[in-house]
Amino acid sequence: MEVKYSMLKVLLISAPYIDFYGPIKFAAGRYFPLGLGYIASFLRQKGFQILLYEPEAQNMDYKAIGRVLSEERPDVVGISSATPNFYNAVELAKLAKSVCNCTVVYGGVHASAMPGFIAEKYHEYFDYVVAGEGEYTIAELLECLKNKQVPFNIPGLCFWHDGGIIQTPKRPQISDIDCLPYPARDLIPQNLFGPNMHNTRYKKCFTILTSRGCPFNCSFCASYLTMGKKYRIHSAEYVLGEISFLKRQYGAEQLIINDDTFTLDQKRLVDICEGMIKRGLNLKWFCFSQISAIDKNILKLMHRAGCYNIGFGIESASRRILKLIGKPDFLEKCEEIIPAANDLGMKTQAFFVFGKQDETIQDIDETVKFAIRLKPTLSFFNMLVPYPGTRDFNYFFKDTPLNKIDWKKFVAIGTKSVVSKASGNSINLEKMLYKANLKFYFRPNQLFHLLSKIKTLYELKCYVKGGMGLFLQMLAWKTSE
Repeated sequence: MEVKYSMLKVLLISAPYIDFYGPIKFAAGRYFPLGLGYIASFLRQKGFQILLYEPEAQNMDYKAIGRVLSEERPDVVGISSATPNFYNAVELAKLAKSVCNCTVVYGGVHASAMPGFIAEKYHEYFDYVVAGEGEYTIAELLECLKNKQVPFNIPGLCFWHDGGIIQTPKRPQISDIDCLPYPARDLIPQNLFGPNMHNTRYKKCFTILTSRGCPFNCSFCASYLTMGKKYRIHSAEYVLGEISFLKRQYGAEQLIINDDTFTLDQKRLVDICEGMIKRGLNLKWFCFSQISAIDKNILKLMHRAGCYNIGFGIESASRRILKLIGKPDFLEKCEEIIPAANDLGMKTQAFFVFGKQDETIQDIDETVKFAIRLKPTLSFFNMLVPYPGTRDFNYFFKDTPLNKIDWKKFVAIGTKSVVSKASGNSINLEKMLYKANLKFYFRPNQLFHLLSKIKTLYELKCYVKGGMGLFLQMLAWKTSE
């Protein structure tokens, strides 16, 4: 059946990001842009003609993007970015304006953190800033633009109008996310995407998002700005349907489940795992979990369903620091769950963060010792990044004008810390990361543990590449002043 498109052509694009990582970028994957993918499928369902691009995966520089803009002549360009690649989003907007004089809409977590500031300072490039979830806001905005109206009554927008800022009321979040179609993966060749090296097992790997929102209250997390704090789930049937589609349509062998906490609703988790087993999907998959949202029996079921790799945000071994972060104290449970997952043959990943106010070198040393005692397959020691909209941002940057902040530095595993002092003492966080990785990984037992979890040649090749990236990053941290 021939599709009849609206008169508006919409091009959606992610701002480039990878170069902010430093040498460890060699361990980074290329992920399908799920947020834009959902928006693309939703808008297409409404009848709009949609183009979708992920420049890094598609090996597109600004010149190539300019050619696409010139050839396609979109009426509207939608740009998404996080905080570090905000300036790249500005460059994309400048390019779009210069090539086809289109309407530019900007969204994503950085847009949601400071829509008023962006709409005022960058209104020459961004016509509209979307705060929060984008599907309904952008669909309503496009209808308004199509009818040549000013979107005063569309929730979730901020824009410059008649010399001043218009900020409409906050948009309520989508309560039933099953109403959304699957992301429009067909708009970009899926063989261009692959996971970060540490999450690799097979080439045919796909990312999915089965829930939105996180009820926890970590001081450094900005996810709530777009996804909210209310935990909203796709039903087990929706999730199983999408996984089955990926298996049937693309021959999926592996999944990366991108939920902040996939295991929070245990009834749904059981239904999904049992459904994967009954349908014989035979996929390997990774997910994140709160230590508090899992037990040994659930771990066994997840493993039977194909979960080979699980990540836990532990953050610190200091109860004082955990309280400052707003993280539940489940340190004892860590020592139960991570060894249990190891015993099942699963890979385990533990995530820690350095740089919280009042954190001491002793706190950091104790956290590294705790990581070694837990024996996860991988430990990730990250520098605190106080993203805009978080409590940590309000603490570290409360007296700094927004136009004086260099957003390019807001990278958790970059070569430089955006937080120059971690406590009352002057702590070099880069050197702390170097020492932490040296102590954790450069032990024969740990190297043997890691190698024992590698099951495919492709996985081994990726780990070698990722290991080289980490080694070069460690050298950069070691020499940092």
